[in-house]
Amino acid sequence: MRILFLTQICPYPPANGSAIKTYNILKHLGARHEIELLLFVRGESDIAAIEHLRPYCREIVHCLMKRSAKSDLAYAARSLVSGTSFIISRDRRAEMEAKVLARLKDSPDLIYADHLQMAQYVPAAAPCPVLLDEHNVEWRIIERFASRGVSLPRRLFASVEWRKLRSYELSACRRADFVLTVTAHDRDVLAEHGIPEGKITALPVGVDTEYFRPARGRKDSRDILFFGAMSWPPNADAVSHFVERIYPLVKREVPDARLTVLGANPPPEVRSLAERDSSITVTGYVDDIRPYSEDACVFVVPLRIGSGMRVKILDAMALGLPVVTTSVGCEGISLRHGDHALVADDPREFAESVVRLIRDDEIRSKLASEGRRLVEQCYSWPPILNRLDRVLEKAADLHSPTLRLRAA
Repeated sequence: MRILFLTQICPYPPANGSAIKTYNILKHLGARHEIELLLFVRGESDIAAIEHLRPYCREIVHCLMKRSAKSDLAYAARSLVSGTSFIISRDRRAEMEAKVLARLKDSPDLIYADHLQMAQYVPAAAPCPVLLDEHNVEWRIIERFASRGVSLPRRLFASVEWRKLRSYELSACRRADFVLTVTAHDRDVLAEHGIPEGKITALPVGVDTEYFRPARGRKDSRDILFFGAMSWPPNADAVSHFVERIYPLVKREVPDARLTVLGANPPPEVRSLAERDSSITVTGYVDDIRPYSEDACVFVVPLRIGSGMRVKILDAMALGLPVVTTSVGCEGISLRHGDHALVADDPREFAESVVRLIRDDEIRSKLASEGRRLVEQCYSWPPILNRLDRVLEKAADLHSPTLRLRAA
């Protein structure tokens, strides 16, 4: 098949859940199909990183997307006046629209819209089947921001934005011929809102279990670890919430506990946490999280806001790290409390779970081994990508009964 692949991000390096999924799908599709990749880049580092994608793509075309607090504020004000979604209108660029339309004249066999924001570049009368990859049910994230985790003005804005975004998102899913979600939970949410179940496939993010091998660990460790893209607001909120509401309770029981936060682009409010407390380290981006896991005794995911799947939990389990998470944090992952991880939503219960893992080597060892086993059985890439192949076979049949034979 000739696939026109539209993505909002440069998926190299695959340093967060979204990039990991897109990168592995591109590699897989590039070995079997002809890929024309149109993507947004944020700067020179993204432009350089494109070279890592060329082995999988026949052609790569990029458009520059610059964001700033000032421009975001302007888009937000315009959104309030116009009634359009801020999340969608902020990422609309005339240059990308023109480049997509030019390539549609070459009659691709499939349009793969990677992320909701790219659906706006697919014309209503698309010349071929359209697959929309919903990395998250986006409106659910904004809806949760409306009730917690941010300042009152932002909550008020979110309470307006999530309804507009929901309307757009459901419309985009209805227009698409096929929709991917990362979890069965997100699939069910879309189905409950009228999207036909037959067009939705749950396709989780996989883990490279050869790259992420169980860490040796130290029995005497008091180190708590968190990693994730800090430019994603729910991650920044989670770290701030942990330090303000949970970490003091841990320190009361384990005075020599330490917290390490890994992840690109931490905002000022997260960087300032390390300035106020010498037991906290905020590294920013790191090339390899594995060395940090060698010193950690527990991995925390204190998320209060989110949708989709937290790949950080799967990576931590693959590394053999015992996990403490909230129910939002582990949403969409087939784990059981007490077997694969400890789940706690109340700050005091979360702190007690962390302290328990610091002190109890036996429960740490059990969660580490069972978590690793869960990842190996359910979240390795080959069976996940086989599921994607079956979706593309349906798309080939929809477009042309002879297309699959021609592509083979």
